[in-house]
Amino acid sequence: MLNRVQEIVPPETGLMTPGLLLSIERGSIDDGPGLRTVAFLKGCPLRCLWCSTPDAELASSEMEYFIDRCIACKKCAEACPTGAILVSDGEILTDRTGCDNCGKCVEVCPGGARKMAGKKTTVMEVLGEVRRDSVFYQYSGGGVTLSGGEPLLQPEFSIELLKACQREGIHTAIETCAHADWHILRAALKYTDLAHVDIKHMDPAQHKRLTGRGNSLILSNIRRACHAFPNVLFIIRVPVIPGYNDSDQNIADTARFASELPNIQRIELLPYHRLGTARYSALGREYPLEGVPPPSEDHLNHLKKLAGCHGLAVQIGGR
Repeated sequence: MLNRVQEIVPPETGLMTPGLLLSIERGSIDDGPGLRTVAFLKGCPLRCLWCSTPDAELASSEMEYFIDRCIACKKCAEACPTGAILVSDGEILTDRTGCDNCGKCVEVCPGGARKMAGKKTTVMEVLGEVRRDSVFYQYSGGGVTLSGGEPLLQPEFSIELLKACQREGIHTAIETCAHADWHILRAALKYTDLAHVDIKHMDPAQHKRLTGRGNSLILSNIRRACHAFPNVLFIIRVPVIPGYNDSDQNIADTARFASELPNIQRIELLPYHRLGTARYSALGREYPLEGVPPPSEDHLNHLKKLAGCHGLAVQIGGR
């Protein structure tokens, strides 16, 4: 029997386009106007030192192990086909070099200590989830936001999902680092109402040191996009990382760059936080910025005032 999505829109419209999804968050108020349904996609071209979603970096599924949930039943070790899960003095150890992320351990884990980050899906399946929240969009002025990772790293899936949402009158937004081929960004913006674009650092060398990539493509894409899409609103987002990109010079340079472009609605200064640190441990990785404190309220207000001198609206946080 055809499900409701298939009955309304035939598969040949692109709804069967596959994608790799990290998660879907409902009722978000930080990712665009109104209440949002946020689809987090797997894969990102950057490796930001402060990344709060390290499980979204790889464009493939990977196993997470939350040791605090482990009941030491040893079923995972018995199920592992590569022998990557070891038992030593009653402790469960995972050899990441031998793990092929097959998910067999996840299937037998009774305590939820092991999970797979990354689920194969289709545009049709995600659209079905989106429709469940459509009443909230109507009353709050909300919609759908594609985030990640980096949604432009899955261009076919992202574009078809944005297109499907707009066909149904749903407001669309993307959160992107803009590190993609111009033709991909252009194709996505055709079906986008609002674009949140990150600028991690204005200095090319510092940007590469902090993210693993330079910023020339990013800045070029932002310029081209703002001029090519007058009907799209753009928000420049700057993660404020103490000691890394929070200098007066960098914030002023970012604000100056944004002030020279059309369609920039505002600049958002996003305070550094440590909410994603548990994910690093679950992936068997060390957190690169251990010991870095969040920025103080006084410092954030100082940067807000500094950025505001260039004529754009500036706010702290994404709300």
